[in-house]
Amino acid sequence: MRLLGILITVTLAAHYTYIYFRLRNAVGPGWKWTALYLGLTLFLVFGSRALWQVDLGDYPEFRKVLSYSVYMGLAFFFILFTAFVALDLARLVAWLADTLFSTDLRRLLPSPKSRTLGAVGLALLVCAYGWFEALNVHPRHVTIETERLPAGTDRIRIAHITDVHLGWIIQEERLDRILAPVRAAKPDLVVSTGDLVDDNMEFRDEEIALLRGLTPPLGTYAVTGNHEYHVGVRQAVEFKERAGMKVLRNEHHSVGGLVLVGMDDPSARYYGEGIPPEGDILASLPDDRFVVLLKHQPRVEPESVGLFDLQLSGHTHGGQIWPFYWLTRMVYEYRPGLRALAPSPRGGEAYADENSRESSIYVSNGAGTWGPPLRFFAPPEVTIFDIVRKPGS
Repeated sequence: MRLLGILITVTLAAHYTYIYFRLRNAVGPGWKWTALYLGLTLFLVFGSRALWQVDLGDYPEFRKVLSYSVYMGLAFFFILFTAFVALDLARLVAWLADTLFSTDLRRLLPSPKSRTLGAVGLALLVCAYGWFEALNVHPRHVTIETERLPAGTDRIRIAHITDVHLGWIIQEERLDRILAPVRAAKPDLVVSTGDLVDDNMEFRDEEIALLRGLTPPLGTYAVTGNHEYHVGVRQAVEFKERAGMKVLRNEHHSVGGLVLVGMDDPSARYYGEGIPPEGDILASLPDDRFVVLLKHQPRVEPESVGLFDLQLSGHTHGGQIWPFYWLTRMVYEYRPGLRALAPSPRGGEAYADENSRESSIYVSNGAGTWGPPLRFFAPPEVTIFDIVRKPGS
């Protein structure tokens, strides 16, 4: 963690230095604005480290203000950095065209001052839009047909929430917005696939009351996520249990004709906890029941494919703020949405053999935010699955 903190600090320093020289090209040198810029960037660098390393639990209002200030500042400068990179790429393309083909494209480019004003304005607009996008949680409806529902059951509705990140920014008001489409859908059961918790939740009775207000007839179930290990998995699990959730930790549970299998996040290994092979758990399950595999991260074990029907995951946030989407695509094979598991030329996707049940994975954008309370081209979602009997089965 110490090495990670140093790496993040160095990266931020390079990031802010690049932005500084782009601003300086437009406004020129000046010690006053340089000192102001230096003070602001130091506040963001050391403020972000304080949020990770200093216990501010005794000062909740200060912690909340600091969280908003730091994370909104980080988001603004990241978007500004992206805008400046895009402008520099456009300048490079124009220079190459002028050099190689004797065009005069550079003459069409705006002045340094205009480019800077445009980049700053764009960053402000994206932050404003991203704030409202993050608040606007919509349900996404998915219907899956199956032959593996018990006699007399034609439909089971599952509400899937993930990546809420309850903490100092997402509290009871935001949680109520997230749960509104769940309540409206009237699901038979609710599942949470990790990172519900992102801080110490010992005295968060308001959030517990909201979660306990969900009373699906088949219950509410949860698994762990990586952030819950970072903030203390024991207190995270205790919070979920007080909120009326059954936490599945490398185990299966039969409910309403379905079989739920919940696996701990791989982060457990870094905290001295073992994770049994999920294939061993799945192999012991009945063939005539619809199996839902709950995992925080959208990784598929090749030996598990054909042993479950639907894997529900989150973790990536859909990138949360574009262009982070492309970074998540570099790490995770499965992009947001429903995907059948099939052979991939990249070699990363597993696939079912001819005689196995068809397995699919659904990767959710998640309902909350981590860090900046913004989303840009990655709308938050609650997913409503209708598992219905296949006609003629």
